[in-house]
Amino acid sequence: MQEIGIVDTRNIINTITEKYNYDFSDYALISFKRRLEKIIDHFNLKYPDLLITRLAENNNFFEDFLALLAVPSTEMFRDPSLWRIMRDELIPSIYQDSSNFKIWLPNSVSGDELFSLAILLHEMGILNKVQILVSCMSNRSIETIKSGIFSNNKLEISSDNYIRANGEFEISRYITLKDGILKRDISLIQNVVFFKQNVFLEPVPQSIKLILFRNKMIYFNQTLQGRVYKTLYNVLSSNGYLVAGTKESLSSLYGNNEFIKISKTESIFKPRI
Repeated sequence: MQEIGIVDTRNIINTITEKYNYDFSDYALISFKRRLEKIIDHFNLKYPDLLITRLAENNNFFEDFLALLAVPSTEMFRDPSLWRIMRDELIPSIYQDSSNFKIWLPNSVSGDELFSLAILLHEMGILNKVQILVSCMSNRSIETIKSGIFSNNKLEISSDNYIRANGEFEISRYITLKDGILKRDISLIQNVVFFKQNVFLEPVPQSIKLILFRNKMIYFNQTLQGRVYKTLYNVLSSNGYLVAGTKESLSSLYGNNEFIKISKTESIFKPRI
């Protein structure tokens, strides 16, 4: 894999900002640089300048670039204990207290979290009574999620996770194999609202009861973390919840005084009123 320098990385960021108004300058620089190196390798580009040229000249290429830049989740029902808490405690408490239950999944990539959530709500008997909003940085990601395509190498661990999350059946109930391709049951997401967002999670929905934004903040620097936490806080209802990654902590710039951690084992937060 070809390595690129910090100067090249900043030049690529500047090109994207000027051409598309997507500002990645507050992404964690080292991890962003590694993603760029993978993209350059994927397209077999010999020099970073070739990436800059293609970004500047080809809007369709930028959509492919955004889809590759995003880091996909590794499996469905990741952290099974969280899904048990959501099934047994979190979602029932919100559902009983809300006639307008909206769940938002910002910055989605592969659909693993969405299909996990949809299966959970389906087995609880409330899938059609909850509005799920999914935002992605690229139209390519939206197309991928809607297709239901599922990676073969995720099946075994996802099945194990589903069992540990106290799923009612077997995960194969929701996945079919046709012509060597695994596909998830897209009827589960037929009522999901998809929309495109920018780096700062804009545009933002309102009156959200539950936000699943896990393992995303680690790719932001502290400035962007603070801005994103502020956005999430502002769109959450007073009785809503934010589910963050288990290894992530609230930003010292924003979050410590705005959220209360309500779970010792999982990163579940409630807005401080």
